[in-house]
Amino acid sequence: LQVAHKCILNSFYGYVMRKGARWRSMEMAGIVTKTGADCITEARKLVEQIGRPLELDTDGIWCILPQSFPNNYLFKLDDGSNLKLEYPCVMLNADVHDKFTNHQYQTLKDKDKKTYETRSECSI
Repeated sequence: LQVAHKCILNSFYGYVMRKGARWRSMEMAGIVTKTGADCITEARKLVEQIGRPLELDTDGIWCILPQSFPNNYLFKLDDGSNLKLEYPCVMLNADVHDKFTNHQYQTLKDKDKKTYETRSECSI
């Protein structure tokens, strides 16, 4: 999921910074850059609790974790199949969800009564 976040943010930044783009926007490019920096900062804070960050870049972080830190969990499911979770990635994804989910999305539920349904979305 981190790779997906990175690809989306990089692609969006590249688009809004292109001179010929229909929605070229320095302000949006700044928001994308700030959001990416915030994600990297939060990842660094999380990594510092369990390991050591080696390099922070504009769109990623390299780190080392103790050998005793669980890297992968393998779950055996009721149907006999296995589910593998990469623990550090799951932790970082949960952190992104907690800190960057927008709880203000509104969808018109009833046009006559003008009632809206509020939902949460993490679209980073």
